[in-house]
Amino acid sequence: MTEQPRAWTHSVDERVAVIATHLHASPAMQTKLPGLKDLLDDYLDPSSSIGTDEDQEGYHRRLLRVFRDSKDDFAYEQWLTKLQLDDQKRVEEFVDGGSVEKAGRGYKHGVSLGVREHIEELVRGGAKPVVVEGLNNVIVENDQSKEGFVQNTVDELIQPFKHHHAYSSIVYKEVPFQNWGLDVQYVPSYTCIPTSVAAIQQIIRYAKTHDLGVRCAGFRHSWSPIFGRNGQITISLLPLQDVTKIPNFTALGKAFPQSKPTELETIESVVATSSTRPKTPRNTLVRIGVSTTNERLRRWCIDNGEVTIPLNTIMVEMTIGGTNGSICHGAGRQNTTLSDLVRRVEYIDCNGELRIVEDSEHLKAASGCFGLMGVITHLTLEFHPMTYALMKPQKLAVVHTIPPPDNMLEEDIPPALRIDITPEKRQADIEAFEKHCTDDYYVEYFWFPYADECWINNWNNTEDSNGVIDYPSEAQTFFMFVSQFTLNLLQDSKVLNELANAVNLDTAAVTLLSRTAMLALPAWDKPVKTYLTDALHFQRGIQNVRVLDMEVEMPLLPKKENPSKPSFDLVRRAWWDAILECYKHSDTCPQRMPLEMRIMGDSEIIMAPQRGNTLGTCSIEILTLESAKSLWKPYAEEVLAKWLSYTDTEGKPLRSRPHWAKQWAGFEVNGRPWLEKMKDVDNKDEILEFKRVLGKIGKDHGWTLANLKKRFSNDLFDSLFFDNV
Repeated sequence: MTEQPRAWTHSVDERVAVIATHLHASPAMQTKLPGLKDLLDDYLDPSSSIGTDEDQEGYHRRLLRVFRDSKDDFAYEQWLTKLQLDDQKRVEEFVDGGSVEKAGRGYKHGVSLGVREHIEELVRGGAKPVVVEGLNNVIVENDQSKEGFVQNTVDELIQPFKHHHAYSSIVYKEVPFQNWGLDVQYVPSYTCIPTSVAAIQQIIRYAKTHDLGVRCAGFRHSWSPIFGRNGQITISLLPLQDVTKIPNFTALGKAFPQSKPTELETIESVVATSSTRPKTPRNTLVRIGVSTTNERLRRWCIDNGEVTIPLNTIMVEMTIGGTNGSICHGAGRQNTTLSDLVRRVEYIDCNGELRIVEDSEHLKAASGCFGLMGVITHLTLEFHPMTYALMKPQKLAVVHTIPPPDNMLEEDIPPALRIDITPEKRQADIEAFEKHCTDDYYVEYFWFPYADECWINNWNNTEDSNGVIDYPSEAQTFFMFVSQFTLNLLQDSKVLNELANAVNLDTAAVTLLSRTAMLALPAWDKPVKTYLTDALHFQRGIQNVRVLDMEVEMPLLPKKENPSKPSFDLVRRAWWDAILECYKHSDTCPQRMPLEMRIMGDSEIIMAPQRGNTLGTCSIEILTLESAKSLWKPYAEEVLAKWLSYTDTEGKPLRSRPHWAKQWAGFEVNGRPWLEKMKDVDNKDEILEFKRVLGKIGKDHGWTLANLKKRFSNDLFDSLFFDNV
């Protein structure tokens, strides 16, 4: 019988013990990683609090000291130098023994410049406006616009001075584009950062005159090639230093002031009209500029205190335009997608004209149109009255969190995860899981590779504001920043990889990564009441760790005994199939970040992958670190093959579809491109309907699908939507 990898048979603590034993026997490795032996010894000591939720700080502090004090590993120094001076000092203060409360007190990051301030700095720094017919912008020529210039344009805070209103945009020439996941690259002719609706009109009219395509990008968090292509104009909704540089500090520190909003960053409650109104009378319409980040919107909701966006993505480093354009979502079976909240779309069409879409049927295409209709400038969304989340995250053994499917044999479960439980306890676990998924306002599960526990983030909301607190606090936010800093240096540590090879434990580095990540997540005995919008964004700054991500939206099936209720049997199967695939590949560990799952509702948006899932949707995804990029695609396709093999109660293949913004383009299913399966089967009817509704809008607004293909499409959308146009 082939010997199983130790990840299969060993718990986290047993694998840590293997690493510690090797360190005891290797003085040379102790020298290279000073203090790691003692840290792991204390971690394994039952009487020590190191490595428990009670002492998250101590574990992180001592782990960082290992790499700071190493004379053979430079990951700590490399990541420290990426920080601004104030952040360097705070990290060093923490590592030297200062508490997160002390190091995070008054936490203020260097202010990220807004577009207007950025224009002023460029002009003051000597950038010369270049006259380009049809544009009135600051042009930064090619020799100044290489990657180094983009990365380092503004690293220091400047004091704003009188605005140069003559310049409506910043324009860079031939700056290479890359997305956040570093899997999409191209070179646009121009990258424009507009400040106003008029500036966008100028750009599109210029593009029409010069026969150029136009695509937009926000924080660039999509992994699929939905951005531009070579030779087009890219409109960046944010300054380049914000969207190209890691670490990014958008999320960190409520006290640090934001730049003054441009016309494309405004947020305002608006009065309903006969043509634009909320679907629920108690709700409020809020008009938002597409360059508005989730962080700016989060602060606005709290300052307003009366209304809140009811659902959102976790990350605050996203724009409203980006999340709606790619039909992003939150969690909770009563919640749909962000695009379903849209009641009005304002956009610039292919002729440079400002247009409005308000018709409810037209909005089903326009509010989730991937930027193909034109450049959207403002969205009016339906907000709910402010409510408050009762957060009580917890950590449970893997088999208790989402119990294995009923037909999974005991020997199929990795011994490291097996726990003797009675049939009664197993049934209670199943019932608790199904109740959370069915009824809770927010439903979310995390499992880090080879961990013994899962992290559960399920909560409900209340209208009672008594006892509400800001979450996370300055100290908690700073600790999140520290934990992300730690994860980055762990994945970049060459000596840690050397240790993994020496100890003959391929999961050594991933074990430390997963344990460190789990320790950074909270677990509370009593609920904490916070603003709903804060709970939606419970993790801050997670964009500072680059990952790759594949996500599938899977319809919930009906219960056999009650077809009006959802069954979660297939959800349990999908969850455990992914766990087993992870263990199967523990020799190379292609998955180095969590398996995540959220239960959500359906959608009315034509191209939403949740559309038609009337009982709800299982949104399930796997992630890995950038360092595992070379191993990722074949592994992700194996997991995908499992998830797409499921059938409904009649034996028909489920219509499971990808999250548009995650990785799917370039993946194969049963030997053929996933794109072909979507076109021919899973999205065939929706593609026809989408084009038909766009055609109706175009008839009213004076453009055709051919115009859209020429002005706003790219290679992916040419193939998906416009192959016969």
